[in-house]
Amino acid sequence: MRKKDDLKNRRGQRGGAMVEFALVLPLLFLMSMGGTDFGRLFYHAVTVANAAATGAFYGGQSRIAAANESAQEQRAIDDAVNIDGVTASASGFCECPGDPPAAISCLQAANYNACDGYGLPRVYVRVNALKNFQTIGTYPGVPDNTAVRRDAFIRIQ
Repeated sequence: MRKKDDLKNRRGQRGGAMVEFALVLPLLFLMSMGGTDFGRLFYHAVTVANAAATGAFYGGQSRIAAANESAQEQRAIDDAVNIDGVTASASGFCECPGDPPAAISCLQAANYNACDGYGLPRVYVRVNALKNFQTIGTYPGVPDNTAVRRDAFIRIQ
């Protein structure tokens, strides 16, 4: 008799476990999809930041490279080869040291006396990389389309 009662209890437990699993499965699926999307977003953000830094490093090699903004942009796009749709824009800016630093025209940057006693102005290259990130699914309270933008700048002088 004892074996018969044990068999009934086991059958009831198997059915209960199936019901619990069916109730928890959508939550597990949503959590795994959310984790996947978070990982993808993090990967895209790191890749875009590296692309911007690569473009800025290229421009920071010399004044000739700094003047070639299209090459800086292309270096940034080429560095983000693992993801599609990355755009880049490059620019330069110049400033005289001080507190606060004073922005000046980069055409004056070659003039040693442009900064009143400070010597040559500081010359910078800035590269901005952008990727529009699209999530795999839609989640409540989370936007499904996000712009991932990173700036990198480097002083060339």
